Amino acid sequence: MKTFGQILKEHDGAGPGFDLLRLALAVAILASHCSGITGERGLLGEIAKGVLQLFGHAASISISETSTHIGQALDLAGPHPTGWGRPFAQSHVPMFFVLSGFLVTGSAFRAGRVVPFLALRFLRIFPALMVEVTLSAILIGAIYTTLPLRDYYTDPLFFRYFGNILGWITMFLPQVTFFSGGVVNANLWTLPSEFHCYLIMAVLILCGVVFSRSIMTAFFVLSSIALVIANGFFGFDVSDNGPLTGDVLIYCFYVGLVVFLWRDRIPYSGWVAFAAVLVSYPLMFSSRAIYLYPLTLAYITIFLGLTAFPKFSLLQSGDYSYGIYLYGFPITQMLATEFPLLRNNIFALIVSSVTCTGIFAALSWHLVEKHALRLRQYFSPRSAKIAEELHPDLVHQRGAGAPT
Repeated sequence: MKTFGQILKEHDGAGPGFDLLRLALAVAILASHCSGITGERGLLGEIAKGVLQLFGHAASISISETSTHIGQALDLAGPHPTGWGRPFAQSHVPMFFVLSGFLVTGSAFRAGRVVPFLALRFLRIFPALMVEVTLSAILIGAIYTTLPLRDYYTDPLFFRYFGNILGWITMFLPQVTFFSGGVVNANLWTLPSEFHCYLIMAVLILCGVVFSRSIMTAFFVLSSIALVIANGFFGFDVSDNGPLTGDVLIYCFYVGLVVFLWRDRIPYSGWVAFAAVLVSYPLMFSSRAIYLYPLTLAYITIFLGLTAFPKFSLLQSGDYSYGIYLYGFPITQMLATEFPLLRNNIFALIVSSVTCTGIFAALSWHLVEKHALRLRQYFSPRSAKIAEELHPDLVHQRGAGAPT
C-alpha cells in the first residue's frame, strides 16, 4: 500500500488533487453564503427541497434577511446549523486550514530558512488581498455608502478598512449597507488565524524545531491532550452560536503540519478515508469535540488532495481558488442587493455568484497573482518549479528569463 509521501514523490511534490480540492472548498464556502442570504434552511435543505418540488411535495420557503452578525453570514444553515448537514457546514474552513498546514510545511522544507519562507507566503497572500481590499474600499464602498463621497473618503473607518491587508480586521465601511447587512467581506475573518500560523511557523523554522518530527509530534500530542480536556470538560473554545474560533483553525493548520511530517508512514487508503468520514461525522455535531475530529478530517482532506481526479484544463490555466474565496462574499452581497429576485432562489444566486466571482478570480490570477508568484524563483526555485508544472502560464515568456 502506498503512503502519502510516496504519492507526493511520484508527482514531484505536488498532490494531483490539491488544486481541485481548493477550488471545491472555495465554491462550497461561496454556496454557503448564498444559502445564508436566501433563507434559513441551509444549502443542503434547499437542495432537498428543490428535489421535493420536482414531485410537487414541497412546502413554502420561509425567507428572512440575514443578520449583520458575521458568524451568521458564515454559517451554512443560518446562525446555528444543527441538522444533519452541520458537519458539512463545519468542515469547509477547517479543511482549508488543514490543507494549508500540509502544503505550507512542504514549502517551509523547500525554503529551509525564515526569509524565503515568509517571502513565499507574502507573494501568495498579499498582492491579491491588497487589490481586493482596495477595490472594496474605493469602489464598492463609494457605490453603496449613504454618505456624501467627500465624507465617506475622509471617514476614519474608511482608512481603518485598509488594516485588513495586515490582518487588523474591519468588516464595515462608513455607512455602507447591503441586503443582508453592512458586512463587506466576511471571509476576511480567517486572515488573523492564517497570519498567526505563518508567524508561528517562522519561529519553528528559525529554531529548527519544525524539521524534527519527534519534537513536533511530542508537542502536538501533549497540546492535543490539553486542548481536548479543556474543551470537553471546561468549555474552552465552545462556540454554539457562531463559526469555529481562531484557535481551532490554528490547531487544524498544525494537524496538517504533523500529517506532512508523517507522510512517509501514513497509508493512502480509501478504506481508512471512509472510516475517517464515519468517525468525523458524529463528532462534528458537538462543540465539545472540536479538538477531536481535526485529525480524522485531516486524513480525509489530504487523501482527497492526493487523489488523481480527471484533469481539467481550467485547473491548468490558473489557481482560482484564492480569488473565489476573496471576492465571493462581496460579489454575492452586491448581486442580492441589485437583484432582489435572487434572494428567493438559491440556485439562481449560486449560479450567478459563481459565474461573476469566477470572472473576478480569473482576472485576479492573470492580472495580479501569477505575476507576483513568478518572483518565487528568487526565493525557492523548487517551489517555483512545482508551481510551473501545475500552472504552465507561470513560466516567463521567451526572453523574460526562466526559473532556475
